[in-house]
Amino acid sequence: MTDHLISLDYFLRAWVVTHRVHALDGVMWTLSAVGRGGLVWLLIGAGLAVWGRLRWRDFARLVLAVLMAALVANQILKPAIQRERPFVGRPEVPVIGGLPSDESFPSGHAANAFASAFVLARMLPGGCVFWWLLAFATAYSRVYLGVHYPSDVIGGGLVGVACAALALRVTRQYDADARVRPPG
Repeated sequence: MTDHLISLDYFLRAWVVTHRVHALDGVMWTLSAVGRGGLVWLLIGAGLAVWGRLRWRDFARLVLAVLMAALVANQILKPAIQRERPFVGRPEVPVIGGLPSDESFPSGHAANAFASAFVLARMLPGGCVFWWLLAFATAYSRVYLGVHYPSDVIGGGLVGVACAALALRVTRQYDADARVRPPG
């Protein structure tokens, strides 16, 4: 079963890379570049808070979700799993942009994007479709550029959603506890 999943992963990555629309190379590179470290999501959240579209408390939830997703994906899971990038040892694998030096699974970009989309979709349901499309586009860009396998971005997306759900649960519980606790 595992061999079939790995074969499917290789096949899907190869299909995406060989069916690139080169007019989109710059767009995909930009999506990937601005998604690095979750900074763009935090800037979006801060901008929404400054303009009064997002409460500062909800912005704090976004920050917590992104930090948790980055920690779990990049500092815990990647070193533990140590999956090589698709291009490592394979000069025939075409890559657009730089060659990341860290491990491949799970995708930190996808983890941050999906954590952010989850929080923003919950806090601003009117933009729900936009947040999820942006997260999916960011994740897809990583496969398109040749730096991740599809399972890397799926795993990253799941990590992001799980971290965001936990962040919302913890902060909402904290809010509830603060309301019931008498002052002083």
